[in-house]
Amino acid sequence: MLILFSLLTPVLATIFIILIGERNKSLRNGIIILTCLFDFILVLRITKGVLAGIYPSFTLVETPLFVLQFQVDKFGLFMGLLVSFLWIFTELYSFGYMSGEHQQTRYFACLTFALTATLGIVFAANLLTLFIFYELLTYVVYPLVIHEETEEAFRAGVIYFVYLLTGGLTLLFAIFLTYKLTGGNISFTPTGISELGGQNRNTLYLLFILFMLGFGFKSTLMPLHSWLPRAMIAPTPISALLHAVAVVKVGLFGIIRTIYCVFGADLFRQLNLNLVLGIWASITILIAAFTALRQTKIKRMLAYSTINQLSFVILGAASANPLGLFAALLHFVYHSFMKITLFYTAGAIIKQTGKSMIKEMAGLAKFMPLTCFAFAIGAWGIVGLPPVAGWVSKFYLVKTYFTLGQFGFVFIYLLSSFIELGFFLPPIVYAYFKSEIANSKFLIPNSKNLQSEIGNLKLELRLSMLIPILTVAFISLIFGIWGGAPHILAKAIVAEFFK
Repeated sequence: MLILFSLLTPVLATIFIILIGERNKSLRNGIIILTCLFDFILVLRITKGVLAGIYPSFTLVETPLFVLQFQVDKFGLFMGLLVSFLWIFTELYSFGYMSGEHQQTRYFACLTFALTATLGIVFAANLLTLFIFYELLTYVVYPLVIHEETEEAFRAGVIYFVYLLTGGLTLLFAIFLTYKLTGGNISFTPTGISELGGQNRNTLYLLFILFMLGFGFKSTLMPLHSWLPRAMIAPTPISALLHAVAVVKVGLFGIIRTIYCVFGADLFRQLNLNLVLGIWASITILIAAFTALRQTKIKRMLAYSTINQLSFVILGAASANPLGLFAALLHFVYHSFMKITLFYTAGAIIKQTGKSMIKEMAGLAKFMPLTCFAFAIGAWGIVGLPPVAGWVSKFYLVKTYFTLGQFGFVFIYLLSSFIELGFFLPPIVYAYFKSEIANSKFLIPNSKNLQSEIGNLKLELRLSMLIPILTVAFISLIFGIWGGAPHILAKAIVAEFFK
């Protein structure tokens, strides 16, 4: 029943948000935060049993042809904890960011309902259940992408829909083919669906392509990525949601599920799909990194950085190797904390100054010291430098392919990290070491209010935005020093997938 409650709670909250509307924002915000906290507690309640091998399940619909069922295994728990925890901060950050914006009821209703869609994906026990919530997430995020209601936003929304619905349709074909090949078995199995083992190799290659296209659009494997940079027109909390918590991360979740719970690591290697997907991910890593170098807008640079970093995870998972999967899972969660930090800070800068270009950050550290410090932590970690979390996962990723003797992939990792310095150093250098900034150059819509609240930190944020930023940045730093929960869960998942 805990699974059912975790899915229903955001739905009920969404109804209350719509009923309350704009009449009582304090009540609305209180309901939202309590909902997110309650969902996180529900997922925590499941943790002890799952780690002990007791997987709670709930069947929504059962017919002779199919079953819509939920089950929390270790990988689902891993993702569920990440999603439900970071959702709290995204909602809290949104309270400050969306203050004074239009259509707040629609915004918060869609954002809260998206939590149900995301948890439905990660708790799905089979491919069909995952597909239904996978598509539901696409639809519920659309109003958030077009929130600004400008011509550019509507164009971005059309591209978003075309790409992601194409991916969804391809995924549906993959599920139908799996159903046919296995005689109806589309349930996730830790070591892969056994009925696929004796199938024709060419048919399995086709199945792999369908799954990679189905999940690749959301996880932005090139050339399936173009919707993501355009979707940066959305409000920054939604950009953070797209990159760090939902949408692209559920695409990544689907790819890992496909490798280990549909094909299984052994069959995946036998078909040499580890090399095929590894090469595809490597191409994406390098093209995305070089493209990020050319960006002048901070959010577009972060978008291509996400494409680059997600393929780091895919390359690790594609190894079908215990150490590679362990490294991929660590980078999966570490990237979420580091990238959400970067988007929160980028949004804060845009909100407070009206500026979105990297060069316009010159001297900003004097005016927004805490925000700029948090940005530096996130950037430092993405590049893979100690002591921020990114260095740990990147170390294991490099070690994986060094151990396997596949030095070409080692070179890809190292080259990409070097390129990342090229696009993450400029914002930091501008903020801390340039002095071109002047108050007259800023558009400071809230500076008087902020100065009265925070004193000398002239542009620094209200607490509802600053607390989430500093919290996720601090956690990124802690994970780089002390592994903690991500290490424990990642090791448990590896043990389960390589029984």
